[in-house]
Amino acid sequence: MSAERSFGDWLRQHRRALDLTQEELARQVGCSAITLRKLEAEERRPSKQIAERLAEVLNVPAGERADFLRFARGDPFAAPGMAPAPAEHAPSPRHNLPLQLTSFIGREQEIEEIRHLLATARLVTLTGPGGAGKTRLALQVAAGLLDDYPDGMWLVELTPLADPVLVPQTVAAKLGVREEAGRPILATLTDYLRHKTALLVVDNCEHLILACAQLAEAMLQASPDLRLLATSREALQVSGEQSFTIPPLLSPDPHHLPPLETISQYEAVRLFVDRAQAVLPGFRLTQVNASAVAQVCHQLDGIPLAIELAAARIKLLKVEQIAERLEDRFQLLTGGSRTALPRHQTLGALIDWSHDLLSEPERIVLRRLSVFAGSWTLEAAEAVCNWEQSGEPARELPDTLDLLTQLVNKSLVIAVRQPDEGTRFHLLETIRQYARAKLDASGEADQAQRRHARYYLAHTQPDVPLENLSQEILDRMDTEHENLLAALAWGQSATDSEGISLVVVSRVTGLWWSKGYLSDARKWLEDALVSRAAEQHPESLTELLNTLGNLLTITGEYRTAEVHLAHALRLTRELEDRRASAMVLERLGWLAREQGDVVTAGLQLEESLGLFRELGDQSGIVIVLNTLGQVLVMQGDSAGAKALLEESLALSRQLGDTNAFGWALNHLGHVAQIDGDFERARQLHEECLREFNQPGQHTVGVAEANQSLGETALAQDDAARARKHLQQALILFRDPLGAMYGMAWCLAGLGGVAVLNEEPERAARLWGAAEAVRQAIGSRPAPASRATRERLMAEAREQLGAEAFDAAWAEGQVMTIEQAVAEALIDG
Repeated sequence: MSAERSFGDWLRQHRRALDLTQEELARQVGCSAITLRKLEAEERRPSKQIAERLAEVLNVPAGERADFLRFARGDPFAAPGMAPAPAEHAPSPRHNLPLQLTSFIGREQEIEEIRHLLATARLVTLTGPGGAGKTRLALQVAAGLLDDYPDGMWLVELTPLADPVLVPQTVAAKLGVREEAGRPILATLTDYLRHKTALLVVDNCEHLILACAQLAEAMLQASPDLRLLATSREALQVSGEQSFTIPPLLSPDPHHLPPLETISQYEAVRLFVDRAQAVLPGFRLTQVNASAVAQVCHQLDGIPLAIELAAARIKLLKVEQIAERLEDRFQLLTGGSRTALPRHQTLGALIDWSHDLLSEPERIVLRRLSVFAGSWTLEAAEAVCNWEQSGEPARELPDTLDLLTQLVNKSLVIAVRQPDEGTRFHLLETIRQYARAKLDASGEADQAQRRHARYYLAHTQPDVPLENLSQEILDRMDTEHENLLAALAWGQSATDSEGISLVVVSRVTGLWWSKGYLSDARKWLEDALVSRAAEQHPESLTELLNTLGNLLTITGEYRTAEVHLAHALRLTRELEDRRASAMVLERLGWLAREQGDVVTAGLQLEESLGLFRELGDQSGIVIVLNTLGQVLVMQGDSAGAKALLEESLALSRQLGDTNAFGWALNHLGHVAQIDGDFERARQLHEECLREFNQPGQHTVGVAEANQSLGETALAQDDAARARKHLQQALILFRDPLGAMYGMAWCLAGLGGVAVLNEEPERAARLWGAAEAVRQAIGSRPAPASRATRERLMAEAREQLGAEAFDAAWAEGQVMTIEQAVAEALIDG
């Protein structure tokens, strides 16, 4: 091509050579017809994005695209060396790829990966759920490879076919291969392809999967230079096939939105904005609507067709209205292109196509899987899905693993292999809502939800005090958090005739507490307390009351906690449930201990210990021994405390109960403090901290071990070490634990650190704040710290003088807890 020829002339000739109008080319490129007219008239230069799209649509060879882009931007000497054949003498087409009427958004990485696969494998199958964009992506990949296949590139669409016998004839017709009398069409077709270097794009194979697999194998065996690019909701499973699962379009997390410039780069957002502008040209992504756009893309799982259907609604609805209506997405997302395939005109029809191809057992399992929230394991699927209508274990259903595998293969269930946890499965939200509607219509919903709730009840922690929950259990509950919430939500309904939700919520509370979700935990507990199930199931209600009392004790609401625990004790005695009575008595003793009432605590704990010993319940015995040992510490009975705690230490080691072992070490350290053996106390508390810092332990143990180490260092006048441990403990008591008693202890301890650092006025303020918190909740002072605290207070009063000391103390008493914690965390 002559270097003097303008870009506008070049563009016009190439457009005409492809028999395109300006409007048609503009639609494919994604610009207006006015823009294209100005480009051909040399009245403007294309943007980089438009120039790149022109290169794709006009089939500029990959090796010449850099020159083409410079030419398009104004360098006449960079014109690519290609000229179109005159329109009137155009050669026979080497492909039948359709012209695309909308711009192609994103997928750059996927395109490169698929091209690489085609270079190494002769059959590549693009798989994914309906609407994922398999066809459009296959065409985009193929369009960029025209020069690699001198014998042509042909699209074969199988959607209209219903008879598998017609698959070979359809392929032959697309290639212009005529049938020969008395000879099978497959033989004629394979002979024709034998020496061809060509690419066949075989679209929508899923409903004719066996016929497609057989034909693909025959053609590939006959023609060594043939490549097949197939699209299907499941792989063909032909030898040598490379399957490529199309991921959803990337969309931002609506709960953690990045800046607007970043949001606009997400593929799902770009697609929504592009298609919205097609129906409402003035639409723009703004700070105001960005959150709603992100929510729409996220809720629609990044499925391109669903996003396009949602964007089409922008002509009448604001984005926020679209987002609000997605709970009823199958009614909202209708009205696609009239010329599109029927199943692409509504979201419901799209999934109907996949659902109709399933066997009846596969349909049963799919709809039952809709009760899961988030992800699930194979064991959970087997427990929830494998039953007959009667509720008995299923005899007529094939193995759940086989059915789940088929649903994964057919792109309806997603499997994610995790390094340490095995495989977990989940449904896209759109598929889940569709399957849930099928479940509701089947009359199986209540039974499926009941089995789901029972399964997750069986996999939550038994009723033990919150501070005894291991991190292993908490991690497991965290993984299943969404399923546990789903079980609770179902349990609030009248169908929870077994009171399952009462037990589930009491056990999940430990997870919420460990994460600092105290308001959530309390709300669920109190809602469950007034539910119908609570009235009907006193045996489950006792665990709920015990847990709520436990939570309120930790957060310092002692009076309310005592009401709930006393109620629980009455119920357990009415039910003659001795173990439950022993558990509640231990908690009542713990509550009395926290309020400094050692007499009541001792009586309740002795009764609890006696019951556990009668029952032979070793785990219960360990818990009570630790709590009772701490009561004796408060009474100054170091010998009695030591005997109980050493018994607990030996028993917990025997049981492998690392939590109880850690608590016994911590309380034995307090015994050593009372005896003045601070070095032994330090060793015990350090060993305790090592136990609680191991995987599988709980935050409250780490907090109390640090607090104890800080008190021991304070007794040894080691200000730096005391500050380090007390501040670490204070941070944990504040968040995630929300434990007011622990914050009061740490504020008082850090007051002692201030004395050692010659800051008596600051010390008095912190002591005043600590005492205000302690008095407000009615809690006891820190264990075994009395002698050290009294010594350091006397020093501070002497340094300041009584009047200044009392004034600083009064300042501390009116500080908020936030102000006091902030002052305590300042390094002096």
